[in-house]
Amino acid sequence: MSEFKLQHLVAELLSKLGGRVTPDRLIEYLQKSVNINTDSGCSGAQVAVHTHLTRLVQDLPNSEAFLSKYNDLNDKNVYCLNAYVQLLDHISQDPGVKNFLLKSTKPPSSTLNTELTKDDLPNFKSRLKKAVTSKSKKDESLDSILNVSAAPLATTPSVVSWVQRRPSMSWDFSTCAFPHTTPTVPAISQENVLIEDLLNVLIGLPGCYIEAEDLRDVYGPRSFKINDNVSLSLRELVKQILPLASHYSIIQRFIEEKIRFEFGQVNNALAEAMGNINKDHMLFIIQLESEFKANNLTLQKLWFFVQRNMQSLGITANIASTISKSGAKGGNVLSLLHENVIGSIGDERAQQLCLKLMEAACEPYMKMLGMWIYKGIISDPINEFLVEDNEVVQKEDMPVDYSADYWEKKYAVRRERIPKFLESVSDMILKAGKYLNVIRQCGKPVKNKVVPIQYKIEEKQYIEAIEKAYVFASQTLLDLVLKEKDLLGRLKSVKHYFLLDKGDFIVTFLTLCEKELGKYAADVNQGCVDSLMDLALRLSSAINDPYKDDLRTELSPYDLQFQMFKILSIQTNSEQEYWSSTEPKKLLMIESFSFGYEVHWPLSLILNRKSLACYQMIFRHLFYCKYIERMICQVWKSNKVAKKFHFYDAQHYRAAFALRQRMLHCVQNLEYHMMVEVIEPHWCTFLQKIAKVNNVDEILSCHCDFLDSCLKDCMLTIPPILSTIIKLLAICEEFCKFMQRMQRYFVEAELGSLPNSFYESFTQTELPFRGNDACPTDPAPSFKESISLFDVKFSATLMKLLDQINDLNRDTSEHDRLFNLLYRLDFNSFYTGQLEKLGLNKLTKDSSG
Repeated sequence: MSEFKLQHLVAELLSKLGGRVTPDRLIEYLQKSVNINTDSGCSGAQVAVHTHLTRLVQDLPNSEAFLSKYNDLNDKNVYCLNAYVQLLDHISQDPGVKNFLLKSTKPPSSTLNTELTKDDLPNFKSRLKKAVTSKSKKDESLDSILNVSAAPLATTPSVVSWVQRRPSMSWDFSTCAFPHTTPTVPAISQENVLIEDLLNVLIGLPGCYIEAEDLRDVYGPRSFKINDNVSLSLRELVKQILPLASHYSIIQRFIEEKIRFEFGQVNNALAEAMGNINKDHMLFIIQLESEFKANNLTLQKLWFFVQRNMQSLGITANIASTISKSGAKGGNVLSLLHENVIGSIGDERAQQLCLKLMEAACEPYMKMLGMWIYKGIISDPINEFLVEDNEVVQKEDMPVDYSADYWEKKYAVRRERIPKFLESVSDMILKAGKYLNVIRQCGKPVKNKVVPIQYKIEEKQYIEAIEKAYVFASQTLLDLVLKEKDLLGRLKSVKHYFLLDKGDFIVTFLTLCEKELGKYAADVNQGCVDSLMDLALRLSSAINDPYKDDLRTELSPYDLQFQMFKILSIQTNSEQEYWSSTEPKKLLMIESFSFGYEVHWPLSLILNRKSLACYQMIFRHLFYCKYIERMICQVWKSNKVAKKFHFYDAQHYRAAFALRQRMLHCVQNLEYHMMVEVIEPHWCTFLQKIAKVNNVDEILSCHCDFLDSCLKDCMLTIPPILSTIIKLLAICEEFCKFMQRMQRYFVEAELGSLPNSFYESFTQTELPFRGNDACPTDPAPSFKESISLFDVKFSATLMKLLDQINDLNRDTSEHDRLFNLLYRLDFNSFYTGQLEKLGLNKLTKDSSG
């Protein structure tokens, strides 16, 4: 420790303790004591330390912890540890010092309640806001001088400005004012004094006749006060030169503030470039000073020489002030600099200066851009880059939702961070890095040609580099997805099972799972269903599918109608009604069954959870139609026994057989419409578009369009029509169950006994009774009456469906395919004729009445 510092510390200690001894005597005493202790040898010092430790330990309640801490610090050879122990011992033995320290210590406030409740938050918020406001007003001038900025980001280390700790070291007119007297100089000698003052003021040092005034705006120009004794002619000449000092001051403030971490790499680089400009300016002032010492400099010459720097420092100061006032960072800074470059066209010297600052500020940003478009990596700790990584957790922690959210949410362009000269290629930049990131996550090396990107007035250089990087990334990922990962093979595999492309597999699966499909979902063993599905895959042509092992079975807690309406009700008035429904309906397996499909990265970007949900909804609709068709065919098969009836007796069942045939015609035409007139044409269009895509985004768009078109034309997105179709199929299901229950009785009534060839089929096809069937406690209507009721319900529901389709907007081509279904279901205007006949009969009755 130096002698001056020791004397300062001793004097401060004596003033605090109120001592009357002079600092010199106390220092002399301390130095003698140190020499004595040093000369006494190691053993004596150790004995003294041991004595001090013994005294301290006796008065401490937790002596073991103190000794443990001392031994730990002693092993680390902590500097002045023994002297510190000696000081503690002396303090503990001196009651006066102990009392003084106790008085200086502020006791903790016992009235402060640290537990806040929700009700206390508004009051606490207002009090805190008021305290911060008053504090900011009080310290506004100090904060302006010390360049106090906003709170830094949590991920960035914050370094207190060195100007705040050492204000006198700033090259921008120190805030510490020193008293001085201005000597009176004759007018004839004032010029030399003013030149000397100007040479100091132009590099941020205080002058004698020229004094820098306090700043009113921390980012504004600095004003100066000239002594009243200066003659008018010299004063006016000095005023012409002083703006250069103001420009220098603005630049210096910008450098001292923006060089810190939290202002970002772009501001750091720009501050460094401006620092070089100020260094050149200081070198220029040193040259002027040499001329001044050689008696070759006058105020007129000084004014002539500084005009060269006036423009360059003025432009730089204007840029610095604009950036500081706007709080710009990253891409915004580059946009402001780009505007200055473009605005200075015509002034070659100004343009070269702006271009120099722009190139320097662009360097870290262009490095981030290069890392992104060539490697797919974001290196942006201060959030300056135009692409932001929104990932909170790793991909492995969210395997279900990751693929669905990855493409839309993980990486996004922040429009406010885009430099103006990159706006036209911002989406291209986003996609290039995103594609490379997917390739890297697949474990594939990225081998592309890296071209350094630099800012130029001509955009061609960096635009071409970005376009080439985008084309490489796009083509590489496209080849990976289409060729190596066989996307089309996967899509065809999904079509086989979800869109019933493999007819023999569906028939085999329905045959094997016939009993299970009629059970309640809660009573079904899903492992058994998985085994039956696997068996159906092995017994059908699906055995040749290389991706058949990725197929799974799922049981949903909601039926198709509830699921579709819940999706369609999003952002509508009925959304809350569906989300508040927490009691699931007791479903049969046929109502809750669907297939699942396991897709691996990166194909899960295309076949994500959202698209698989669309496939599942189409499948559930088609599968239910197939199930109803199969039930009607079984009824037809069992009704063949009527051929053995007498002609007169068979006529009683003709209405039931006719109704069965109308139901079969309706269901088969619904299937034909969805599979042949909707899915197949859209699939062919989808394959044609896939063959022409240039990137994965176009694949996603084509796939989304395909699914949306299929859902719309299959009537799943039109709630009234979907409800009517499901009701129509439910009537068919109820009719089939009724016929299967009644078959045995009317056959025995007509033939006297059940033929052996039909006995087994009747007993196997009996289905469980559901709560919505006719209640057995009610008086049972006759067979003829029941068939008549089914006929009325079916015809009314079907005609309602035809009316709903007919009421769709015909002015657009949006529902053209549905009008084809209208003509198929109402073949030869059969139902239209019935409707007209009913209307005519009603009119006749009304007129007769």
